[in-house]
Amino acid sequence: MAAEEHAPCTKPRPDKAKKRKKPKKDKWGQPLSAAAAEEDPSVEPEQEPPAVGAEESAAAAAAAAGAEESEAAAAAEGYEPGKVVASGMPYTTTEVDIRKLFEFYGPLRSVQLSRFPDSGNFRGLAFVCFESDEDAAKSIELDGFKIGNRYMRVERCRVTASSNKKRKAEFQTDPEKSVGCLSAYVGNLSWNVTEKDLRAFFKSSKIASMRFAIDKRTGGSRGFCHVDFEDDESLEKAVAMNQSELQGRPVKVAYSVSNRG
Repeated sequence: MAAEEHAPCTKPRPDKAKKRKKPKKDKWGQPLSAAAAEEDPSVEPEQEPPAVGAEESAAAAAAAAGAEESEAAAAAEGYEPGKVVASGMPYTTTEVDIRKLFEFYGPLRSVQLSRFPDSGNFRGLAFVCFESDEDAAKSIELDGFKIGNRYMRVERCRVTASSNKKRKAEFQTDPEKSVGCLSAYVGNLSWNVTEKDLRAFFKSSKIASMRFAIDKRTGGSRGFCHVDFEDDESLEKAVAMNQSELQGRPVKVAYSVSNRG
């Protein structure tokens, strides 16, 4: 029996298949015939969808312009754009703790912890840099926030020649003793330290006078002072007490730097 010959099965190729035209619809969304669509003026031709991301791009451009204006305003006021300084934190505070606290206000660019030059331990002060100056301004709400048994202070980081000089003298290396110096810088003090407390702290030295740094905005202590001694021996005894503990904090004691230049 001869085998039956079968015609090869042919299917239309997808690339050669005719594309179907989308039916036109009336204003109520009902399909219309081609003839009806041409006659009915109420039929709206289908419009191309708007370009994807156009609105997002415009919003991003506006946000970038706003960020530039904010940074320019900060610089004009003498602040480092996007940067705040946080002080008064417990020495046990870690960089992770600080990041978690400030990331609530926006993404961070960096966190720089200030440390004692001799021990390398955290000294309760950190510089926090945000990616946005607007976020940095919002983080000032943390001023007065309680961490452990201490109240943190947060303020904008200023850029001035005098503050840079003071920061270099205070946080990097101890200044050398100048000729005729009888004064000492005493820093890293607890907010509630009084003159009586310091006189007891330097009981082996003869103190002539004492000047606390006062915050003009709050009227409270800024955490450091300058002490004038009656003689050189008293000054040397005081400087030798550098890093001694007062009310649970190691006190920074160094020769005062004269502002006269």
